[in-house]
Amino acid sequence: MKQTEKKMQWDLEKVQPGAGHVEDHIQSIRSQIEEAQSSFEKQLGPDYAIEMTNHVQDLYTKVFHMDEYIYCLAAGNVFDKEAQGLSEKSNVLKAKMDTLLLGYSQFLADMPDVNWEAFIQRKEVEGSERFLTEQRKKVKDRLEPEMETLIHSLSVHGFDGWEDVYEEEYTRLTVPVRNGEGLESLSFDMAYMRAMLSGDRGTRKEIAASLSTVCRENEDRFASIFNHFSGFRNELYRLRGWKNPLKEMLEQNRISEVSVNSMMHTLHSHTSLLHLFLERKATLSQVTKLSWYDIYAPTFSSKTSLTYEEAADIVTKQFYLFSEKMGQFAQTAFEKGWIDAAPANSKRHGAFCASFPNAKESRVMLSFTGNYQDVVTIAHELGHAYHNSLLYEQPGFSHKVGTGLAETASTFAENLVLDAAIDLAKTEEDRLSLLEMKITNGLKYISYIPAKYEFEAAFYKKRKSGKLSSAEIVQLMEETEKEWFQDSLEEVNTHNWMTIPHFFNTEKAFYNLPYTIGYLFSNGIYSLYQQDKETFPARYDQLLASSGNQSMEQLSVQFLEEELTGTNFWETSIQPLKEAVDQYLKATENLK
Repeated sequence: MKQTEKKMQWDLEKVQPGAGHVEDHIQSIRSQIEEAQSSFEKQLGPDYAIEMTNHVQDLYTKVFHMDEYIYCLAAGNVFDKEAQGLSEKSNVLKAKMDTLLLGYSQFLADMPDVNWEAFIQRKEVEGSERFLTEQRKKVKDRLEPEMETLIHSLSVHGFDGWEDVYEEEYTRLTVPVRNGEGLESLSFDMAYMRAMLSGDRGTRKEIAASLSTVCRENEDRFASIFNHFSGFRNELYRLRGWKNPLKEMLEQNRISEVSVNSMMHTLHSHTSLLHLFLERKATLSQVTKLSWYDIYAPTFSSKTSLTYEEAADIVTKQFYLFSEKMGQFAQTAFEKGWIDAAPANSKRHGAFCASFPNAKESRVMLSFTGNYQDVVTIAHELGHAYHNSLLYEQPGFSHKVGTGLAETASTFAENLVLDAAIDLAKTEEDRLSLLEMKITNGLKYISYIPAKYEFEAAFYKKRKSGKLSSAEIVQLMEETEKEWFQDSLEEVNTHNWMTIPHFFNTEKAFYNLPYTIGYLFSNGIYSLYQQDKETFPARYDQLLASSGNQSMEQLSVQFLEEELTGTNFWETSIQPLKEAVDQYLKATENLK
């Protein structure tokens, strides 16, 4: 497939919310929301409920589409003040939509049982039954509608405000880093990436020391933000009578606490994978022990540099090998300008996939530099986009899924491409480099993220008794990190809590752990695909299409014939990583 340079930049025009200025559309949607808030009638029957459901669902989809579009505008140019201003207006719009959903939930809860049963069985709501049932049930878990509405209004400058303050303060952090001409001031993210990925350990150590110094100089201010942020969430949960701090995370990801506990138990029993890999990596690096700044640095470096055209060919070919439908999807994404891959200083750091349900298309952003990790990143984000394409066939209320299920599709696509790249590696150095990449990515999900989850859970528990000082937060992170790494690291990153935005996300509670859930769920699916490559792709599509209307346990039983509440599935999910570690240890045995 031949690419052109132009196709490395995305086309946002096709997915813009409408003709004219974005602010006008925001105001129009806001007016429609405010009008809908006063139009709920309690005593009317199922026909009226269908009418209101369609109207609210339409607004829900418009707000989601608008927010994704504005996010893309802001990410494409972080210096665009107009786009940043639109982001604030979008946050207000989302708060308005949340308030409307509260009224809609109350409307559903007020329906007499006989009307509800007639309504939920109507063909017009097929595919949204779980969302609607959850909305009706939510009323019992919340405060009085007036109080919840007030909380949503105040959150814009309260809870959401603290998230904004965190992002602003984090963006301002700069780190002095030595270059050939002296010192240069880098953003924290740029300095961190340079420290983590440098092939020279002396450079990594020096930059890591600068990072740590900057963190210590700013830790009190960030501790204050963290305390206020978590204090708001704790108090909200208390007012609602929620005794389980995981309640929101479990509901958002449609998974039971029993399944999460089984997963965590399994992960704790496999920490030896982490220790064995880090010990071998230390030996290969000719040091007694690694430190936190060595974790992501490659021991083996691929000498292969890829063009964007070659990367597109690799991804598209592997998607086609899985199924004609998935291959055609990837080809369309590359040919129609769905991907913004050209590096630029003005672009947001990292990679993401945005969904535009009203256009039935997605957009992907990353910065392509020509290495295999970029190829894997493209596959990961196109996995999200493929998932979106299947969800577009469902009602709007079922387009958004929990992070756990969202990461399932992306990790599956990542596995398809990464395993193929390992098998097709031209040199042993390339193969070991890719194998190490697979292991490092996997360990992030089964060790690094679970450690952050346990830190966060412990922090929120302690926060109930009062604010924690920066020193207490640092100590808590050190304790939880060392519990996972044991003696395999010389030093852990005790200030990591300052630099992980997921800890400061208002929309998603305990936002780190669902990535682990998704990674392992995807690994389990990938193992089943390896056993049945002929018929499994159709089942995979059905699973993804149903992911907005079922729990993870239901999907697992229906499409995988597996239970998540026990440890068997989670054990199976770890096997691909265990096999990769075993291969790595065997291949490097004579290199020590």
